[in-house]
Amino acid sequence: MASKSANPVLVDVLRGDRSESSHRGAIAIADTRGRLVLALGDVETPNYPRSAVKSLQALALVESGAADASI
Repeated sequence: MASKSANPVLVDVLRGDRSESSHRGAIAIADTRGRLVLALGDVETPNYPRSAVKSLQALALVESGAADASI
């Protein structure tokens, strides 16, 4: 397993002309067939986004109308 520090810097926050913080990460982009089109960093290590994807999880519920349905 690759070290998290092996991931590239994706965001560099500047304050004036100085770097205030750098944020590393990994990005994977797949086409509609699931084939990897672009990979940056260690895209093989599993991650657990937890609360970060709640809005994506709720999207299908809202778009289907199920969120408005009464119990």
